[in-house]
Amino acid sequence: MQGEWTGELVGPDVWVSCRELIPAGSVFAFLAEHRAALSPAETFADMYPSRNGRPSMPPQVMAAAVIL
Repeated sequence: MQGEWTGELVGPDVWVSCRELIPAGSVFAFLAEHRAALSPAETFADMYPSRNGRPSMPPQVMAAAVIL
């Protein structure tokens, strides 16, 4: 079962609190700014065909962690 991200944060958002440490125009800044558009939840829907079982960690959150 594919987990859903409701927008709540477990801790502080690193991008908001550390934005000045990431060079503007860098690959990391681009990925952080566009992470929602680069890995929407629909992209991962075919990996979770069953509605049975425990919901997973939202895949778009995991993809952002792997990329960044």
